[in-house]
Amino acid sequence: MSKQVKESLTVSPFFLFFLIHGTQTGVGMLSFQSKIIKGAEQDAWVSVLLVGFSFHLIIWLMYFLLKKSNNGDIFSLHKQLFGKWIGNIFNLCFYGYIIVTISTIVRSYVEILQVWVFPYIHLWELSLIIVLATTYIVSGGFRVVTGMCFWGVVLPSILFITLYFPLKYANWNNLLPLFNHNFVDYIVSAKQTIFNYLGPELLLIYFPFIKNNNNSQKWAHISIAYTTILYFIITIVTFVYFNIQQLEHTVWPTLISSKIIRLPFIERFEYIYIFAWLLVILPPSCVFLWGGSRILRKTINLKPKTSLWISSSIVFFIVINLKSEISIKNINSFISTTGLVLVYCYIPILFFLLNIINFFKRRKSLEN
Repeated sequence: MSKQVKESLTVSPFFLFFLIHGTQTGVGMLSFQSKIIKGAEQDAWVSVLLVGFSFHLIIWLMYFLLKKSNNGDIFSLHKQLFGKWIGNIFNLCFYGYIIVTISTIVRSYVEILQVWVFPYIHLWELSLIIVLATTYIVSGGFRVVTGMCFWGVVLPSILFITLYFPLKYANWNNLLPLFNHNFVDYIVSAKQTIFNYLGPELLLIYFPFIKNNNNSQKWAHISIAYTTILYFIITIVTFVYFNIQQLEHTVWPTLISSKIIRLPFIERFEYIYIFAWLLVILPPSCVFLWGGSRILRKTINLKPKTSLWISSSIVFFIVINLKSEISIKNINSFISTTGLVLVYCYIPILFFLLNIINFFKRRKSLEN
């Protein structure tokens, strides 16, 4: 069967770079540095690199699965391996993961807006604006979502020039001593890093929408490499600007470091950072919402608009009920753990199951 939808709905393989990188850079980029120090401390940059390298293997596994899938997506793969009913249950579990992930992204960004800019605006008002904007973009289809990823990667990239300013006050001794932690410490830091790398798993859904998708794998690896380098640079800049004791009490290190920037025509540069970050959180929100609505449509046979609005409504309901700081931390921890299981356990399990089934099919055909 065809592993690609009709050509008018597809995008060039080049855009896979923006689709993957766009989903990996979200609101977590503003705060991940204070979390990854819990294990390896000043050596946590090693864990950042290790997680990045491991995602290259995950990409290879996903391409193997998608090429063996009948329709080139997770829906047909689940049906091949588990049958229609059990496959649909797994699809709905994936749907739940996607919906909670979008809710986490939106709620985390709204928290920043409320703390830094709009302390007196209600949670539901800011959440409604972001959810409606995301829904409007997704309603345009996958090519519009891809365009959002393109601009959401290109335009905010200008902000990375601001990393120069913290380097003027860098204390490189903060990185010392090097490699003085054990293996468990690096694993603890890696677990905290995984949340920021999540997003490529949506390839399991939009793979048929990539033109000549069987030859697009290099763009996925280039995107992972770029994301890894970006997180590595941000980690090093943050570590040489803050020491470990300061990071332990800093919630959003990237935002705090932007406060030192002074320009003649801008007094509070961190406001530019915060509002520009809307372009950073929209791509992952749009891709995940598009993927979630597609799962719902494929599993329950709903119309595209119906599945989209149902998904958006569920996201809005979850977001407005995450009112306390503890609930936000809990849902972030839940997504990190769920993403870890999905990426490092479930995908390899599918890989082994598929190979075992194919082995017995080949053996049976030879016997016949």
